[in-house]
Amino acid sequence: MANPGAPQRYRRIQALAAARLARHVLQVWRELMNPAKIDASWPAVQAALKPVVQEAREQSAVLARSTYMDARRDAGIDDGDFTPEDPLPLLVHRLERALDVTGPVEFKKAIAAGKTPQQAMDAAAVRLVGSTQYLALEGGRQAMQRSIEADEQATGWARVTDADPCAWCAMLASRGPVYKSAKTAGDPRQGGNRYHDHCGCQAWPAFTNDEPFIGVAEQLYDDWLRTTRGHGGKHAVNAFRRWWESEGRAAYTAPDRP
Repeated sequence: MANPGAPQRYRRIQALAAARLARHVLQVWRELMNPAKIDASWPAVQAALKPVVQEAREQSAVLARSTYMDARRDAGIDDGDFTPEDPLPLLVHRLERALDVTGPVEFKKAIAAGKTPQQAMDAAAVRLVGSTQYLALEGGRQAMQRSIEADEQATGWARVTDADPCAWCAMLASRGPVYKSAKTAGDPRQGGNRYHDHCGCQAWPAFTNDEPFIGVAEQLYDDWLRTTRGHGGKHAVNAFRRWWESEGRAAYTAPDRP
């Protein structure tokens, strides 16, 4: 990895795009959604949000594709005939389903649980932002992951976290570079290419079999070995999670938030 600052810079740019999307989603939700007429006002909200999410997804993918080629060149690999991959298309029914579940359905669940209309609006807004950000960032994440898998010059990838990852993301980052040829049987830290709502992680490509750890991943690896000693499988995962939630997260030092 010729440019050690590139992974976090890429993650920050994607995070800034996700933050812009969040502001747009919240503006649409607050301006068009009428808590007194949820079913009647929702179609206009959904119609306004669909193109916004699709555009953000495409922008995330474009950034991932160009960044992938930059990383390839930084690694000393000639462009040749390789073309980075596109993400899978975001099917309309999947997008509409995600918006429905995290918008009006979430609002109604909150009301049924005894929340006030304003509390229900706020709860649904959090879910809606998380869902739309996930779908948008998935464009870049899929473009990056699919390019790594398709590129014969790529050896694997590493998970780059934000400044406040959850225990699951910190655990996955502790693996460091995950090589395409590596055997993962027995390692409970699976799912390196999986993400969740409000997740700030990104994947970064590796092009050698001795890639350095990115950021504090090596520190996390040492902590993983220490906190899981004597445990295996899900017991190791639970031991790391308990440590992370009790003291690890507070002591974790990552690059500043964007």
